[in-house]
Amino acid sequence: MDQTLEKQDFNLDRWIGRREAFGLIAGRCSAAEVESLRRIRDERLYRGKTRTWDAFCAQHLGVSRRNVERSIRCLEEFGPAFFHLSQLAHIRPEEYRAIAPHITAEGVRLDGTEIALLPENSGRVSAAVAELLRRKRTAPEKSEPAAPAFAAILKRCEAAAEALETLETVEPQERLKLATLLWRIRDKAANLRVPIL
Repeated sequence: MDQTLEKQDFNLDRWIGRREAFGLIAGRCSAAEVESLRRIRDERLYRGKTRTWDAFCAQHLGVSRRNVERSIRCLEEFGPAFFHLSQLAHIRPEEYRAIAPHITAEGVRLDGTEIALLPENSGRVSAAVAELLRRKRTAPEKSEPAAPAFAAILKRCEAAAEALETLETVEPQERLKLATLLWRIRDKAANLRVPIL
């Protein structure tokens, strides 16, 4: 009976190891896939198949443009490390953002120790992420919220401009909402002494 249990434990350990290895490979592949999608979008390579990015995502990728854009934003904001870590620790973007200063391309830093993003460390990586998130939740909040980095704001504006370029028609009420937002942006830019051309 003991030999049967030992054999089952051995087989279970092998399957867990395989799962962890596949997870790491999947994280690297996910980052590479999203980079490919970003290139297809940015260089408008999709136009060989469809007229719009939205239609390309639905027809050729089988997902919504919104989901693809969310993945691209994660790649642009966090880099490939987000995808590697999310395969090992199943972390959401808002959680990653909260602990990003503790993440490098090589691993997770906790109390002066870096835990490598390797399949055999998945338990330690998950525990470190959970501890960092716990500390973040219990840390006193700053009195003033931090302003978003200007580079991130510029990227969002660029993404919005590119998305607008793909639209063929806009409903009247949507035009009004867009005009209102553009005026708000123009006013805020003028407050920052940005010349409006």
